[in-house]
Amino acid sequence: MLTQAKALATAIFLAPALFVAFPAAAQPLSGTAEVSLGDPRAPLTIIEYASMSCPHCAEFHNFTLPKLKAEYIDTGKVRLIFREYPLDQPAVEGAILARCSGAQRYFPFLEVMFKNQATWVVATDRLARLRQIGQLGGLSAADFDACLADQTLRTAILNTRLEGERQFDVASTPTFIVGTAVIEGALPWELFKAAVEDALAGRPVKNSRGISSSAAGAAAGGEAFLYISLTVIALLIAAGGYFFFIRRPAARPDGRA
Repeated sequence: MLTQAKALATAIFLAPALFVAFPAAAQPLSGTAEVSLGDPRAPLTIIEYASMSCPHCAEFHNFTLPKLKAEYIDTGKVRLIFREYPLDQPAVEGAILARCSGAQRYFPFLEVMFKNQATWVVATDRLARLRQIGQLGGLSAADFDACLADQTLRTAILNTRLEGERQFDVASTPTFIVGTAVIEGALPWELFKAAVEDALAGRPVKNSRGISSSAAGAAAGGEAFLYISLTVIALLIAAGGYFFFIRRPAARPDGRA
């Protein structure tokens, strides 16, 4: 546990956008506030729908986004709008933490959560781990708990997902809207770059599908687990009944078992 905490602290303070560069107190972002990277006047806008708990989203943010940022976002060619599409409860809580941190620290918090996704999503006390991330980034546990209790914020985050489903038929994460094309899943950088180049040049961008995570898949997995669990329980009950009723030793002639 101590080793994980040290690794988490190291990852946070070695992030390119250090949390310590921002004031300790910040106004939380509302659930409807748009968050983006890049120049709003950029010739191409990409919309990303992602879940904090999605490993394929983490893959994009850890490996593809730095290249996209260096080559296209920082040079004024692309603006990236990030929209939450939580697949599960951990993703909702992660989104709340990022928004609770304020506008300046939103993306640094995203970076840290995606880089350390494997340590907090499956943690026994997930909220304690998120509070730790928040505190290391200057957000008090009390402030985070207040954001967790904000039902307006929580509802707005969930509504962002619903709007993505209605407007773009988003069903899995990550999903990218590049121009008029929909790219589902984490594509290799070369393919993602080709889509960006096509959009910038005014060429049609082919709808593509990479590796993604879906709410339907998570639900199906949960249903399968429940079915298997119930089946195992039923078999154990049947086996117990068999040995109790069928395998009981016959009564002895003297009446004793």
